[in-house]
Amino acid sequence: MMVKSVWPLFALVVLIAVSKKTEASSTTRIESFTVRSDIRFRFATTEISSRIRNLDNKTQEVSFGVTMPDRAFMVSFFMVNNDIRYNGQVRKRQIALGGNQAVQTPQQAPRNANIFAISVNVTAGNAATFTLTYQEKLRRSRGFYEYEIYINPGQVVPDFFIDVQIRERSRLRFVRAPELRTDDLVTNCLAGSDAEGLNELVVIKRRRQTTASIQFRPNETQQRVAGDGISGRFVVQYDMEHVGLREQFIVYDSYFAHYIVFDFVPQTLPKDIIFVLDKSGSMRGRKIEQVREAMHVILSDLKPQDRFNIIAFNNTPENWESGLVQASNLDIIRSKAFIMNITLGGATNINNALLAALSDLSGEKDRLGISMIFFLTDGDATRGERDPDTIIQNFVNANRENVAIYCLAFGENADLDLLTTLCARNGGFTTEIFEESDAAEQVACLYDVISDVNAESVRITYDNSVDHFAMTKTRFPLVFKGTEIAVFGRLKDGAQNVKYAITGSERSGSFNISREVGDIDIVRLSEDEANNPLIQEPQARPLIVERMWAFQTITENLVEKDKYTPGSNTTEALLEDVFVKSLTYNFVTPLTSMVVDTRGQGLAEFRKANMEDEIFDYTAFNFTAPPTPTTVMTTTQTTSDPNGSGTVGVHLHTCIIISIITLLLL
Repeated sequence: MMVKSVWPLFALVVLIAVSKKTEASSTTRIESFTVRSDIRFRFATTEISSRIRNLDNKTQEVSFGVTMPDRAFMVSFFMVNNDIRYNGQVRKRQIALGGNQAVQTPQQAPRNANIFAISVNVTAGNAATFTLTYQEKLRRSRGFYEYEIYINPGQVVPDFFIDVQIRERSRLRFVRAPELRTDDLVTNCLAGSDAEGLNELVVIKRRRQTTASIQFRPNETQQRVAGDGISGRFVVQYDMEHVGLREQFIVYDSYFAHYIVFDFVPQTLPKDIIFVLDKSGSMRGRKIEQVREAMHVILSDLKPQDRFNIIAFNNTPENWESGLVQASNLDIIRSKAFIMNITLGGATNINNALLAALSDLSGEKDRLGISMIFFLTDGDATRGERDPDTIIQNFVNANRENVAIYCLAFGENADLDLLTTLCARNGGFTTEIFEESDAAEQVACLYDVISDVNAESVRITYDNSVDHFAMTKTRFPLVFKGTEIAVFGRLKDGAQNVKYAITGSERSGSFNISREVGDIDIVRLSEDEANNPLIQEPQARPLIVERMWAFQTITENLVEKDKYTPGSNTTEALLEDVFVKSLTYNFVTPLTSMVVDTRGQGLAEFRKANMEDEIFDYTAFNFTAPPTPTTVMTTTQTTSDPNGSGTVGVHLHTCIIISIITLLLL
């Protein structure tokens, strides 16, 4: 199987929880729960620490769990038990560990997240302390950044504290902490950032215009209001001042981060869009009702400048109209009636439906604007061409005008591998739609992300002052409204000035913007700004801009590999680069694991609970570690993933529960 890729609706999720056994036990007490977060230049480092005491008169098992977003990488873990500290180490992922047995984590993973869990035996009266740290690059969406912490300790905690520190170089436009979100449902994605009420227990301090301190310390009485302690998602939202083509060029120790926001575009591009909707028998019941509900919202959001058509498919595709129709009020009303009257039944002919959508868009590139396909299905191909590789290749061959496709995998039976690869090779991304009460909102939210495009065919071209072999991607087919482009790389030795050009198209036509940045324009960080206080382990010490570069390179390579045949030279080169950088920078990725040395009792490894769900056979790759922990591989594949860092696109998705081998620490 290949890596599954989706776009999550939330920026950052953290869960701390105890096992069901611990929740029910009155002899185990969580004495402290602390989250410290350091957000610098859109890069978040989160440290979660908890101290759990065994109040029983005998040894018993204690569990610690953390839910991380699927696009975050763990960088360190340690625990202290019986006054002994056990440090985790990042190593090559192993398929099995002899003599150890995996323990399934008892929690259900929230959407777009992974659960990391560990169980240890704690002697009578003693406490174990667990500390886990991970990193993630925040993405701007809908005009702001969002950071979330999932809280569910299962009991009232005497020492409960969340401390989020934001440190940017541009003036913060706003910082807010909405009310705790008490479920995993999507209810507010179509509203503005100020649509939710504020969390009255949060203290926000703004000592400078570029920094913010957000603290949440509910006392035991306030926690008891919720019954068994606080349960929900703690949220922080913020944005910076963006005027016109807002850029920021950050440099430290030759590594750079280049951020660009396209708020100078006065109008969004017109779009030609085909909605391709599954009407096979499996869509009966609540599914089709939720699709109808979502399409009512989506069709109402079309602008007069847009053109559209609808294809409903089962054994064969059924077109609403023979071609694209202008989004007039009358035609929007007519299209809604068509959606309401769709008759369900039959099988699923994905191949013919996709080719019919391309046929509707063929020859329509005679005006400034974008073309896209919005494809929704709940199953795999059961009629017509059924081979996924052939379906993908047929679409690629017919897609001569480079139409972007955005896929919605509705429910657990959808062929996520097929849809992910299809989108990766055709400029779009895939999102899973969970079969829950908010499925209609999930569908509408995805459309909201892609509905407004500021610019297309954007490219940043740098002069020879940068190392072109150490660049993240510089081409962005679509730049969505409210997002941000980010490019990371390395300057050549002695480089003082950087010249570059930004080209692309927007509503009024093509643009070509030439820039030169030097000591006046480049933000050169101080050592204090570049150091992260939450990263203590020597093997994870490279400073923040270099880590941002490594993080983004790994993320892009994991996406890029979906475009190529498994086992090909290109795929293996991308994976080897991921592996080397993962070990060099101490990142837990699909090719590495966090292993805990239990002092003579064997190794315990964070790993997937269900081995049959392995993404691919890691043992097939004979990768070796760099010669020293500080060696940096300097050559990086430059990707052409259409979903830019910050342009809300495909990202690594491994939404399976993660567990850790039981540790017998007596």
